Amino acid sequence: MRKILYFIIEAFRGFYQAKLMTFVSIMTITATLFLICGVFIGLMNIDEILRHTSDQADVVAYLSDGASLDTSTQNMLTETVKKMPGVKNVVFMSKDSAWASFEELYGSDMLEAVDENPFPASLNIVLHESSQSAGAAALLQEQVSALAGIESVRYSKEWLETIKRMRDRFYIISAAAGLIIMLALHSIITNTIKLTIYARKDLVRNMHYVGATDLFIKMPFLLEGMLQGFIGGALCVCAMVAARVLLGHISINWYFSYLPFIVLIGVFFGWLGSWLAVRKFLV
Repeated sequence: MRKILYFIIEAFRGFYQAKLMTFVSIMTITATLFLICGVFIGLMNIDEILRHTSDQADVVAYLSDGASLDTSTQNMLTETVKKMPGVKNVVFMSKDSAWASFEELYGSDMLEAVDENPFPASLNIVLHESSQSAGAAALLQEQVSALAGIESVRYSKEWLETIKRMRDRFYIISAAAGLIIMLALHSIITNTIKLTIYARKDLVRNMHYVGATDLFIKMPFLLEGMLQGFIGGALCVCAMVAARVLLGHISINWYFSYLPFIVLIGVFFGWLGSWLAVRKFLV
């Protein structure tokens, strides 16, 4: 217990004595973690947009006039298409819903000269990700076109392939960006903390020469680095909350449930930076 108390006291003493370097280290950790949060939020929101886009109708089947007015036929066609291979979801859109959707997108001016609803009822078909290819969509088009009550089927080959390429490239870019950012985070934080310990290298070497164990020498510095990482992570969380307040008019998901992990990351890299710096003088 006395050793633990000594380690804590020495950590706070070193934290207080090297005020300038400690401040620089904490600010570096805060700024780096804030950048990490910004990149993470951006990537997650892009992924959410791509997922939402991929959930839009990949194939649209237009019903004949007779089927558009027959509820039992509509239900039968919806259930039949849902059971087809590769189909994730089917949403029925009535003639009135199609009218309202068009009016919302393009305004009512274009419909003023129309006496009756010209839009057919339709089945908006969403495919599973594994089936979002031109070949799978073409096969589904043949199967749906053969059903009684279906007048025509439309799908966009280019759109399906573009969404798939964008999603695949996004995952690759995200993985690469995450690796690069973590390496940069490690380098920046570690080197900054090293500077605070290098200023006391004589103390480390003298303690080593008089017979102090490596653990006894390391612990105060490790606790000091972890404290710097904790404060830097906490300040980053405060900065993220402030950014959320200032940018509240922007409609994005901030993923605040992940913020506690930012503090843990700061503590980890604070410990790692201190450990690498002290180890240099104990070899």
